[in-house]
Amino acid sequence: MSFAVASAAPQLSSSIDPVEDDKTISREGWPDINLLAAREVLRLNGTVTTERLHESLCNAALAVNRELSVWRAAQSALDEDQRLLYLRAVYWYAKAELLERYRDYDLTGAGEKRAELQADSIDDCRRIWRWAISDIQGRPRLTVELL
Repeated sequence: MSFAVASAAPQLSSSIDPVEDDKTISREGWPDINLLAAREVLRLNGTVTTERLHESLCNAALAVNRELSVWRAAQSALDEDQRLLYLRAVYWYAKAELLERYRDYDLTGAGEKRAELQADSIDDCRRIWRWAISDIQGRPRLTVELL
């Protein structure tokens, strides 16, 4: 005989303060990035601290802004779709960075299997980030060259 026990949904860590987590990262000429919105979109629980999330989102904003710098210089303003795509690029770059950081904590047998699964997830995050960058610029998502 077997049975299943339902466990409670993961609770936010006591280190997560909703007031502190309601910070906004502002970069001149770019949409504001809200930590609570990012946490919700990326479905991050309390294992990711506010400080780590803030740092990853800042790094992501810098990377995305660098990628779009030449394109942005020719634009007067971002339209609503481009604003949403920008946030998508920042969020998913940050998630890839967070996954890379957290996978090195447990590299025992079970940890190695999880790391392999997360490698695909990290690649998926990077793909979503790249697609958002291409979509903002109106470029195709795939470039093929004959060798």
